Amino acid sequence: MDPRRAAVAVEALHDIGQLLVLATDLSKAFTTVLQILRSHLTLENGTVSLFDPVTGEVFIEAAPEMPDEERILGRLRPGEGIVGRVFHTGLPVAIPDLSAEPAFLERTGGWRGVAHDPRALYAVPLREVRSTLGVLTAERRWSAGPFSFDDDLRVLTTVASMLATRVRLHRAENPLVRARTDSPVLVAGRDRFPGAIGGSAAWRRVLDVVDRVAQSRATVLLRGESGTGKEVVARAIHDEGPRAGRPFVAVNCGALPEALLESELFGHERGAFTGASAARAGRFELADGGTLFLDEVGELPLPAQVKLLRAIQERQFERVGGTRSITVDVRLVAATNRDLEEAVRSGSFRIDLYHRLQVVEIVLPPLRQRRDDVPVLVDFLLADLEREHGRRLSFSREAMSVLGRYDWPGNVRQLRNVLERLTVSHGQGPVSADDLDWLRAAPPPCDPPPEPRADRDPVPDRVADSGESEQERILNALERAGHVQARAARLLGMTVRQLRYRVAKFGIQVERF
Repeated sequence: MDPRRAAVAVEALHDIGQLLVLATDLSKAFTTVLQILRSHLTLENGTVSLFDPVTGEVFIEAAPEMPDEERILGRLRPGEGIVGRVFHTGLPVAIPDLSAEPAFLERTGGWRGVAHDPRALYAVPLREVRSTLGVLTAERRWSAGPFSFDDDLRVLTTVASMLATRVRLHRAENPLVRARTDSPVLVAGRDRFPGAIGGSAAWRRVLDVVDRVAQSRATVLLRGESGTGKEVVARAIHDEGPRAGRPFVAVNCGALPEALLESELFGHERGAFTGASAARAGRFELADGGTLFLDEVGELPLPAQVKLLRAIQERQFERVGGTRSITVDVRLVAATNRDLEEAVRSGSFRIDLYHRLQVVEIVLPPLRQRRDDVPVLVDFLLADLEREHGRRLSFSREAMSVLGRYDWPGNVRQLRNVLERLTVSHGQGPVSADDLDWLRAAPPPCDPPPEPRADRDPVPDRVADSGESEQERILNALERAGHVQARAARLLGMTVRQLRYRVAKFGIQVERF
């Protein structure tokens, strides 16, 4: 390398080193590193790709000269294409003419015109001891003048080593990827996941999975009964991942009227329907760069499922009434308390969407399966209610024993509802066991029944054959289900949306836990 080029390379490496030492947002830092390579050394169209251990893919984390809609398509399996091959072998490559390379897949569409503008491609692994963390690529145009493959590779190998060290340090600094200690997960849950309180074995297993998947971009499906804390876990996955500083957008699919559902998810153009006086972005656009949480995803009607599937597969969609494709980079977390397998068998849920959502599945245990967590949850919730109502409640040992033995059909949501009721209505002194007689006398809970099948009466037990009116049947089902509407809907053989319509029609007052 001639002295002038060597001096420029040293200056570039110095700037990159200074940047990586101070960086807190690795994605932005990597983008700046690639810009330095271009401005100092005319190494263009650079990319930094990292490995996602959950999906098993190498994805493009940074590519400043590539539009987002092209960058997010750059996902490869190890061994696939040039980047996948370098990741798999851990060996750098220098390709003199990119257009003549058979392993070049051109998956993103970002190399148009390469045959008429010859260029060399370098791909260098980000190595960390015995493992490969990702791949750094850059190009040099032939038209830029003479160059040396060895000199370019030497510089890029040094940069890749610096990037790998920074990735390793970032993971070591992050509490989610540090080695596990013997300290109770309860304390860690309070520190890491606000609201995700509990130290029982069942809850620790949930937090362990959250630890592993938070740093990934994989789609997560949360399953469990109503009130088990699915949104708390979804927010923990977002807050502890690389998208923490970007939007977290939640939408309850079961609470939206079917006619407005697609507009809420994907937005609409002006004049798309009556009342659409202006264009409006949907939840997917609002969550761009962050996380979209779809609660009660099992309640989606089939037309919305089709559009959601395309948005997941292609990361593209059109607004209602629009023709322009919109590309977004969204991490999807979905939740349901429905039996999706039965819904697939009955034809009410698409099997291809089911598989797309179930990349990582986390099952949240009901509160009756984590009774050891009840005292700690009570303490946490009472502190929250004290801030809200200005009063701190206390419980006798016998009363706390009643709370621990109760099966909580509405789970943590019902527990909070009961504590709030007592906070605002209880007199002086601690709550006694006698003060909870009304709770002990509540209808005994039962495990959530499976979805109704076509080969049996969809309304089980006395709800079906007692000769009651529809209103009486709904009241009876709500009582048996502990006022959990999803469970009452299953007892009645209805969807949650159908049940809510009838609740409103008859003016039924539903306790909300």
